[in-house]
Amino acid sequence: MTKILIDYAPYLASIIAGIVAYLSFIESKRKTRHDELHDLYDEIKTDNNRLRKENDKLKKELDKK
Repeated sequence: MTKILIDYAPYLASIIAGIVAYLSFIESKRKTRHDELHDLYDEIKTDNNRLRKENDKLKKELDKK
C-alpha cells in the first residue's frame, strides 16, 4: 500500500497543484471583475452627485426669475 502511495505521490501532487492553481486563477478573475465593477459604481455615483448639485443650482436660478 505504501509502495503504491510513494509511486503515485508525484502525480497526485501535480494534480492537486494544478487544481489549486486553476481555482486561484478563477478567484483572481472574479475579484478583478468585482473591483472593476466597484470602480465603475464609484465613478457613476460621483457623476450622479455632481449632476444632482448642478440640477439643484439650476432649479434655484429658475426660482429666482
